[in-house]
Amino acid sequence: MLSHDEDRHLQQIERWFEESDPAFTRMLRDHEPPERRRLRSMTRIGVDVTGVLLFLTGAAAASVILMVFGILTIGVGACLHLATNTYT
Repeated sequence: MLSHDEDRHLQQIERWFEESDPAFTRMLRDHEPPERRRLRSMTRIGVDVTGVLLFLTGAAAASVILMVFGILTIGVGACLHLATNTYT
């Protein structure tokens, strides 16, 4: 834990950063650059599309193994989406 004086000093430093460079402060609060966020979003969508394609290919070919892998991949995609919504 920080002492009262250390906490007050830290708040002064935070205010100074907010006043001197608001863009830098926003970037620090977002924790991740927009390019990385876009890449993670595209990855989640790619997992979803792959799962659906595996499932549909398995259904068309009557392959239970492909259908199971498709369902598992769709489940992984759903977990990725839920984890993203939890932390944003």
